[in-house]
Amino acid sequence: MIDLATLATYVAIVLGFVFIPGPATLLTVARATSSGTRVGIATGTGVAAGDVVHTVMAIFGISAIIATSAMLFSIIKYVGAVYLVISASAPSSRRRRSISPGAPWPCRRARRSGRLY
Repeated sequence: MIDLATLATYVAIVLGFVFIPGPATLLTVARATSSGTRVGIATGTGVAAGDVVHTVMAIFGISAIIATSAMLFSIIKYVGAVYLVISASAPSSRRRRSISPGAPWPCRRARRSGRLY
């Protein structure tokens, strides 16, 4: 049986992890703030998918297999590097939208029309 002091310490630590934003939360908020809601949702979805993959791998013991097999670790490492290179080059290949110099910003248009959003 777990004593009350150990349980209280555990609950305090878990609540700290829940309420203190980590790098993934800060990244998602920063991307949503700078690039919009769709980008923020995509970032949050990517973080969640990565968490699910990591959890499933840990459940099935893939982490233990990787730790014991140097060749398997190298294969996964190189696949990850290729993935990073592909994902880093993807945004630069897309055509960027630009606002024409004379066009008013959307927030200014909304302010002039009396609507907030």
